[in-house]
Amino acid sequence: MTRTRKWLAGIAVCLLLLVTAVYFFDWNIARPYIARTVTSSTGRSFAINGDLEVRLSLWPRIIANDVVMGNAEWSKDPIMAEIKRADFRIDILKLLVGHLVLPEISLSEFKLVLEVNKDGAPNWVFGQRDKQREFPSIAALAIDRGTLTFRDPTINTDLTLEVNTLAASKDDPESMVELTGTGQFKGMKTKLHARGGALLELRSTNQPYPIKVTATLGTTKASADGVLIDPLHLNGQEFNFQLEGSDLALLYTIVGVPMPPTPAYNLAGFLSHSGDVWTFTRLKGMVGKSDLAGDFSVDSGKVPQQITADLVSHSLDMKDLAGIIGANNVIQPSDKVLPTEPFNLDKLRAANADVRFKATKIITEKLPIEKMNVHLVVKDGTLKLAPLKFEIAGGNLVMEITMDGRKSHMVTHADITAKGLRLDQLFPASKVNVGAGTMGGRAKLDASGDSLAKMMGTANGEVALIMDGGTVSELLLRLSNLDIANSILVLLGGDKQIPIRCMVANFNAVEGDFKVQDMVLDTPKVNITGEGNVNFGDESLHLKLVSKAKSLISLRGPILVTGTFKKPSVRPDMRKVAARGGIAAGLGVITGGIGALIPLLELGKKKDSNCAALISQTKSDAGIKQSDIAPH
Repeated sequence: MTRTRKWLAGIAVCLLLLVTAVYFFDWNIARPYIARTVTSSTGRSFAINGDLEVRLSLWPRIIANDVVMGNAEWSKDPIMAEIKRADFRIDILKLLVGHLVLPEISLSEFKLVLEVNKDGAPNWVFGQRDKQREFPSIAALAIDRGTLTFRDPTINTDLTLEVNTLAASKDDPESMVELTGTGQFKGMKTKLHARGGALLELRSTNQPYPIKVTATLGTTKASADGVLIDPLHLNGQEFNFQLEGSDLALLYTIVGVPMPPTPAYNLAGFLSHSGDVWTFTRLKGMVGKSDLAGDFSVDSGKVPQQITADLVSHSLDMKDLAGIIGANNVIQPSDKVLPTEPFNLDKLRAANADVRFKATKIITEKLPIEKMNVHLVVKDGTLKLAPLKFEIAGGNLVMEITMDGRKSHMVTHADITAKGLRLDQLFPASKVNVGAGTMGGRAKLDASGDSLAKMMGTANGEVALIMDGGTVSELLLRLSNLDIANSILVLLGGDKQIPIRCMVANFNAVEGDFKVQDMVLDTPKVNITGEGNVNFGDESLHLKLVSKAKSLISLRGPILVTGTFKKPSVRPDMRKVAARGGIAAGLGVITGGIGALIPLLELGKKKDSNCAALISQTKSDAGIKQSDIAPH
């Protein structure tokens, strides 16, 4: 044997001995060193309590059993992560150039606890927070019976998620991941079920990751079927989406998007996400008894977030809007009509908004409202309705309202104009032909308060309504004058329409007390005037209507409108009626009946009201234009 051959044989024997030594090497000896290294790097206890195996190749296979990592000192759970068996391979060639690549990794019976303490510190931050670590590249990942627990006491959240990798089938040639969750999210009982593609696809930015999700949070239910684009960075999602629940306002707690209180709803559409913008398109569904369609988007990249919507309802039940003004509050006092529920100023400040909404048909029980169109703008805590427009009784009711919520109490300015309202359409449920003609009016009010009741209870300004010309029911005029005899004749002979010279109602509001400045309904037969006040602070009525007939025989007793908004009372002033009736009865006995007419006689024709002056003054006070009282 030559020297060269001896050297080669020696090297071969050494390699054989080295391979044999490595093969039979007890890698468990390295466990303490690995534990010290991990603990030094993370500041957490670490141990491999089971066997450690290493099978050498260009992709060495490492199997670690019973791996345990300790939790943060403040946690009630001493263990943050526990893995029964971790089986993975490492690409040695990539590791030599500084990249950690795991061609395969399989985790069995792992438990992971992620939590935040009461100060907001997470337990998954190790050592230096600012140090950036490259996430290992994983080619294939399988999970068998994994459990993830997430707790955050700052938002009342405690969730447990079970993760499993499903075996491939003929229908699904690739393995899929399944996730189920139960617990509490932001104080709401929560259930979650999701099924997605292979976990390795989560790292792909070129291949969308398919996913189906159903979730229940309290009374809110959601389902989505679509794809995640670049899922690890949440750069985009596209879903067919369905959402239903008892109240849209609950979404503010769940996702932080302010919504008004509503009745039960069921909505469906297409949800997409790109960058900071979430867009809900092809929206269609029901809110209460009203249909709703359109587009809705939220830009979370702006501060505050920006909401943009363009919505339409082809059949709007006005009852479904009650929650917007606080009228569906179950704690509303039983003796009050005006909603007392406070407006949520936090919601008003949580987002800017540009929302357009129109209703092509409106369903109401008594009000003759036909259509609605509103443009709502919220900017830095200030809400503007510019405008809120109703088509009502053949005319329009146009509201320009600003509500400033930047301070501790809401400050509101309202400018409301009524244009071309038709008297014959204002009372559609009336069995009497009330009359005909058009009227207009205006209200300019300033108020403060965090509920509609408080606003109206502090309102200052002017409210006026004018009708120049038209007609009114003769029966109503007779009854307003307690003209019983002629009222019976009208009923027997048929009601007639009496021309109206003018109708004016002008109120001045001071701290919620609306006092009558002028109240007149003047016709050739009767002149009705009013006095008193309406107090919105305590919701009380204090009005007296005095009807002065321009003809003979009536009791001529004033009509008193008293009581509260909840229980109004309309009745004659019986003291004066009884006194005149008693005198008439006494004279009737003495004179054989003829004298009974004397106290009921109107001696001479009553003067007409100065309609021109009244209308001119009211127009000036309230800023009413002639076009407002013209037919539309």
